[in-house]
Amino acid sequence: MNFDTNKFVEYKKLQDTTNIQDCYQHTIQALKYICSKLEEEMTNYHFMNRFVENQMNFSYFQLTDDSLKNKKLKIQVIFVHKTCTFEVWISGYNRKIQKKYYSSLPNELDAFEKCADPLKNDYLLKKKLSKTLAKDDIQSIFSEIKDTIIQFSEHFTDSI
Repeated sequence: MNFDTNKFVEYKKLQDTTNIQDCYQHTIQALKYICSKLEEEMTNYHFMNRFVENQMNFSYFQLTDDSLKNKKLKIQVIFVHKTCTFEVWISGYNRKIQKKYYSSLPNELDAFEKCADPLKNDYLLKKKLSKTLAKDDIQSIFSEIKDTIIQFSEHFTDSI
């Protein structure tokens, strides 16, 4: 296997000239705080005891409630590292389940973006949040995430 030495040089330079490691750890700490605060306040949801760090691409955690669980659906709170933005997704436990619900979703959904193909995407619907770690406080981010989780739950409880 071939590796690009220039990438290692660039990585070393970033480590030497920036505070990237500390910033990354601080970001993960904030995300875990949001997750634990949601779990503390949203007691009717079941949090899947796994916070996933995905190589600085994105990090996420998952949750569901009884109604969504019975439908084999879950909510994912995603943090996209490159943009420092959040997304909230609703997904099936697998893509076969997503396909089952996909046809019953309207094409136009006010607050949500529908996936292009439930057999290729990791979500049925997603919402890109307006709050970001780079410009907003943790409490306002937390509130927007919590509100979006509730919107997804209500949408799937009421309409499907």
